[in-house]
Amino acid sequence: MIPHDEKRAQINPRKLVLESRENELYGLICQTGYIPEERNFSDFCQSLKSGRGWLISGTRGSGKTAFPEALASCCNLTICIVSGRDGLKQEEILYDWDKEEQSAWMNENLRLSANLPHAKRDELMAKARQERWKREFLILGEMGLAYDLAKQAAESNENNAPPILILDESDKFGASIEDAMLMPLERGLIYIPRLVDGFIGVSDWKSRPIVVTTSNDLRHKLSAPFISRHIFSSFSTPSLIKELEILRARCPKATSKQLALAIKLLDGVRGVAGLEDYPSLRESIDVVGAFERDSIEDLDENSLLRYFCYFVKTSEAQEFLKIQLDYLLLTATSFHPQIDGWLGERDESYFDGHIYKSLITENSAHYA
Repeated sequence: MIPHDEKRAQINPRKLVLESRENELYGLICQTGYIPEERNFSDFCQSLKSGRGWLISGTRGSGKTAFPEALASCCNLTICIVSGRDGLKQEEILYDWDKEEQSAWMNENLRLSANLPHAKRDELMAKARQERWKREFLILGEMGLAYDLAKQAAESNENNAPPILILDESDKFGASIEDAMLMPLERGLIYIPRLVDGFIGVSDWKSRPIVVTTSNDLRHKLSAPFISRHIFSSFSTPSLIKELEILRARCPKATSKQLALAIKLLDGVRGVAGLEDYPSLRESIDVVGAFERDSIEDLDENSLLRYFCYFVKTSEAQEFLKIQLDYLLLTATSFHPQIDGWLGERDESYFDGHIYKSLITENSAHYA
């Protein structure tokens, strides 16, 4: 769990959406440097309105996990995270009993009952056996904790918001873990055998955790019952213009020339046939950050090779792209109507002394 900042007020994103203030929520998220794709943001709002979890499928680095993190940052929400991996157990997700504490509790009551009359002893031990299943002996996993915190927020007199529950890389969960999640996702409740109160969680969908489930579609096909408990979105590599908007927001100190150099370079890499894995938005942000840090505004063969490590992640791919150096350098430094047009309209100094300025002037209507 990553707790919220108690010194800051919380904002309930579900409440904003139910009050038709989606634009306000979108603006808050953008202030963090994360620029949501409009269609995906609309799907997320539908998940908030319906009380369903939001299932995001897409390639690595497309912003699936960054979205709920940005939401938590701008609204000051607690984050609970379940990360998919081999060997994940249900008790790590939902709950487990603290057997050592339970044993200590029973031993203490046995000691207290030793000198009592038989009837009193039986009464004390019967009560002790029942109370060893109290809430204080329950250890909650991340999902159980999220639903418990949501209940506490709903019952508080303060303006507290529910937490965000991120079910990350759900394609690594496996069938048994998915099955264990079905009831909380559907009913908002986790029923616990022998627990004195019977369950944890909150049935009112308006008070439930904000569930964001991500999948890379690599390991395991999600079950139909699990999928049906979600609103679905597919994250893909953004268009060049959307990528520019994101890079400008995420790397505000980078110059326009650094943005152009980085995005043209990676667009060129994505155009090379034969690669098994192409750079994503994550790599774009890394490359722009590196260019900004090293004050890079031009490339040659030697400098380009220094930055291969950011976007070419296998030795085979690096050797393959070394053959394409001339092409990549040409792509990174050539005029690109969309990229140069977008940057030129937003930065008056971008084309100062640049041979492409006349091209933008002649075709400015295309870049509005």
